Amino acid sequence: MELNKDVTEEDLNSIFQHFEILNKDLSKLASDIFKIETDKKLLSKPSMFVFSIINRAVALNNGYKSLALIDNYVAAINLLRIQADNCMRLFAMTLVDNRAEFFNKISNGVHIRNIKDTKGRKMTDLLLSTELEKIFPGFRSLYENSSGLIHFSNEHLNQNTNTQVSENNLSGIILINGEHFLSMARKVDYSYNMYLVTTELFKLIKGYKLHVEEFMQKH
Repeated sequence: MELNKDVTEEDLNSIFQHFEILNKDLSKLASDIFKIETDKKLLSKPSMFVFSIINRAVALNNGYKSLALIDNYVAAINLLRIQADNCMRLFAMTLVDNRAEFFNKISNGVHIRNIKDTKGRKMTDLLLSTELEKIFPGFRSLYENSSGLIHFSNEHLNQNTNTQVSENNLSGIILINGEHFLSMARKVDYSYNMYLVTTELFKLIKGYKLHVEEFMQKH
């Protein structure tokens, strides 16, 4: 998909403002879940898992914004893939029968990729991202593209060179000091995708909150 080049620094700042709102919404969800359970003299293992995901998500958003504000997108954009990881790890918990047992396995160091879902499938990143695609169209593509940010790829070559090649001549600039060639359109695109994937995480957590509410009403 071609990038929207008709964007400005104002658009970028608007996304960062929405980061702040989304972080507050995530924290509010955590507080709501905590209150729902503790009002019943309970604090469940699955909710402890969710709280850890929320804390990590807020920290990642803050880290992305902090790095972007000093124009260190080389480091910032890696966090997009990690936020996608948050979505997949939280989603994995919804695919098992016993969520407390799932928590116990994770707390004991078992990798989610070695835990089976209700259909007996190991919950690899491929499985989780493919299943999430059914709920959030485009997630699989975002996962694949952001993986290219973590592992050295053509994305990094494009950020690092601004050259022109003729028959026997190479001219241009090569960067070696942690800088990058990144257009405003690309900065806005990366930042919007960071916001988008966090929004999808928020929806998953909101679904968990509804699950907790329904469970508490029955007990």
